[in-house]
Amino acid sequence: MMSSSRKYSTTPDPGQTGYPGGVRYIIGNEGCERFSFYGMKSILQVHITGLFVAQSVGQAEQNAQEMVHLFVAGVYAFPMLGAIISDRLLGKYRTILWLSGIYCLGHFVLAIAENSIQGMWIGLGLIAIGSGGIKPCVSAHVGDQFGKGNWHYLAKVFQGFYFVINFGSFFATLLIPYIRVWEQRHLDWSFDVGGYEFHTSIAFGLPGLLMLIATVLFWMGRHQFVHVPPQPGGRLGLLDVINSSLLFTGLIAFPMFCWGVPYLSTFTFWSILAVSVTAGLSLFLWRQRIEQDDGFLAILSHAALSWSKGQTTIARRRLPPDIASTSIRNHWFFAASVEKFGEQKTAGPLAVIRVVSVFLLVSVFWALFDQHASSWVRQAQQMELNVILFSYHGKLLPSQISALNPLMVMALIPLNNFVFYPCAERCGVVLTPLRKMTLGMFIASLAFVVVALLQTWIDTAASENVKISVLWQFFPYLIMTQSEVMVSITGLEFAYTQAPRRMKSTVMGFWLLSVALGNKLVAVITRINDLELNQSFWLFAGLMALAALLFGVRASFYTYRDFMQSHSVAPGQESP
Repeated sequence: MMSSSRKYSTTPDPGQTGYPGGVRYIIGNEGCERFSFYGMKSILQVHITGLFVAQSVGQAEQNAQEMVHLFVAGVYAFPMLGAIISDRLLGKYRTILWLSGIYCLGHFVLAIAENSIQGMWIGLGLIAIGSGGIKPCVSAHVGDQFGKGNWHYLAKVFQGFYFVINFGSFFATLLIPYIRVWEQRHLDWSFDVGGYEFHTSIAFGLPGLLMLIATVLFWMGRHQFVHVPPQPGGRLGLLDVINSSLLFTGLIAFPMFCWGVPYLSTFTFWSILAVSVTAGLSLFLWRQRIEQDDGFLAILSHAALSWSKGQTTIARRRLPPDIASTSIRNHWFFAASVEKFGEQKTAGPLAVIRVVSVFLLVSVFWALFDQHASSWVRQAQQMELNVILFSYHGKLLPSQISALNPLMVMALIPLNNFVFYPCAERCGVVLTPLRKMTLGMFIASLAFVVVALLQTWIDTAASENVKISVLWQFFPYLIMTQSEVMVSITGLEFAYTQAPRRMKSTVMGFWLLSVALGNKLVAVITRINDLELNQSFWLFAGLMALAALLFGVRASFYTYRDFMQSHSVAPGQESP
């Protein structure tokens, strides 16, 4: 239907039985955006290492690896804020469109300032804000387009969505490193502005062009999309975004990206953090006095305040004697919130906390998985690259090896779903989501044991002036991709099914935050002085094994809840 005050549809047409008209624009947008992101990401480790070497900075590879993982941490931390901007103030369409502009600007900065560490920081920071901001919105925007008449098409659309992501990742990872080497050998596009020399890069510029095309494609579908309006919007929505931004800065962004910065004293760091959190909480409380909210933070803060004042104990004493001790009405922390907000709404934050307690250990998995863009590239640089396979003059580039991952993902998903999991079930092994994830985390540890052994072989061979073929990396990639299928995809399913509908966006935000924490862990460990590549592989293998063990213990005490709606929906989606 059409809103009288808007020129766009705000709800899907229940009588529409075919594919929504706007879906093709979203999928086209996602394909171009993923190509731009993975293409740019594929050359970061090698390129930034070269910049540090050119500036005679010690431990160039380690500094580059830290920079890469801080960037990825930003990409996965900012969705916490992007979801709030979308849901509370701008709506998904405007959030995606406006932050795509920031995304494009980041690519532009990289394209003209690729030879500057400062330029790379600025460009990557803008891309992290843009990519991270739209990440929680795109898949949810797909779900908004479907109504009762065509809901059965949603699963097929998400299959196409996932295929496009891997398709873009595969070809970008092969093509962009090739372009980078080619232009370094044949082109030197430089220009001077006010005494500053800039270099135009095709390898960084082409992903930016694809992102611009993605933005234009998305804009072209504006009249086809269903535009679900934000709630509450207006002044209250703006207050929600401001106080959330302050809390996000103080509790997440500042500790993650500014801790240990050389020119920032400890006193200054803690002062900024305290001011940000205090201002955010004060503004939040003021907003609640204007109009009471019933979201995650509102219910959680009311529970904490009631507990500190002893009101939770009083609320429990007022309960009838037949109320079970396991009831949320009798909960030691949330009992007072149940009186104010009701059982159904209060159950949401409790479910989120239970799921987040599981996510924390998954962060270690992401610390290992995302190293295929950094430490595994460093390993590939030490190996024999002269192979006839998607190669440049018969030589495979170190940054191209990670193209194996999307290919293996598309092969292993059906193999697991139709062969491995059914065989396990027939053997009497019940693979619950948490059991799959536990096994996947142990498999990730195994992948790093393999790369550690491979690195030992490389180091031994190097002393004899011999190089090991880079094709040996096929095996750790295969093992790590199997781990990804069991942890990442299953984790999305677990996150979605274990949260009430109104808390699904919050849970997905925490899921993405676990990726950010994992990358921050890599950045911290990379800064350890004199840590050899081989030693880091063994260290991460041990950390992953320990995390998998603790995760398995936590999983054994977890009680599954069923929060699914009548419609079957893909992870990260809510039924309209």
